[in-house]
Amino acid sequence: MPGQLVLWDVDHTLINAGRAGWRAYQLAFGRMFGIDVPAAPSMAGRTDRALAIETLALAGVPDPRTRVDAFQRVLAQVAPDVADLVREHGRVLPGAAEAIRALASAARDGNGDADGNGPLVQSVLTGNMRVMAQVKLGALGLDRDLDLRVGAYGDAHEIRADLVPLARASASALYGADFSGAATLLVGDTPLDVEAARVAGALAVGVASGEFSVADLAAAGADAVLPDLTDTAAVLAAILPA
Repeated sequence: MPGQLVLWDVDHTLINAGRAGWRAYQLAFGRMFGIDVPAAPSMAGRTDRALAIETLALAGVPDPRTRVDAFQRVLAQVAPDVADLVREHGRVLPGAAEAIRALASAARDGNGDADGNGPLVQSVLTGNMRVMAQVKLGALGLDRDLDLRVGAYGDAHEIRADLVPLARASASALYGADFSGAATLLVGDTPLDVEAARVAGALAVGVASGEFSVADLAAAGADAVLPDLTDTAAVLAAILPA
């Protein structure tokens, strides 16, 4: 039975977390090594695993790939400590909550699936590690209509495209539906989100709410591009099958 799996990026697509993720890196680095973390590497579209390896290398930690699992365990421990920072300085981006609610309503009404029978499932495909995504979305009240059990998270792989099969497999196991090919759709603000979809044979909707323009996302090969999420009807038109 075919369904539809909609995977949202988190940072700069749904929310601005107020640099809470980088604060967690600072806390984890201090706890593990007792020194200040070096300057932040470029984070746009990258996974936490890739960022952790680069951060360790920039700090001069020997053999960073052998230390990344331990570092991610410490990151997971300190992630709840930045929830207040997200609540104080973070924000839901315009239209994001409305778009998620509209898709949830379509799912309940049976109008959002691929053939009138299969489920429409919303989750995340994010560079954030699982606990960090849960902290950010929970602090800003965006976790209610997202099934985070079937999401794919940035502590699993360095390469974003490698996360797509994980989300599909989890969703298929839980919902008993086929989410292969164009039944999976990624929504994100960077060319790496678009690339992940294309490599996995999924669809991509670009949202120019981050540092990349509509033209950038179109050039990357997005199937549709939105300037932001404020027009809920346009979001639904881009995401739901005709």
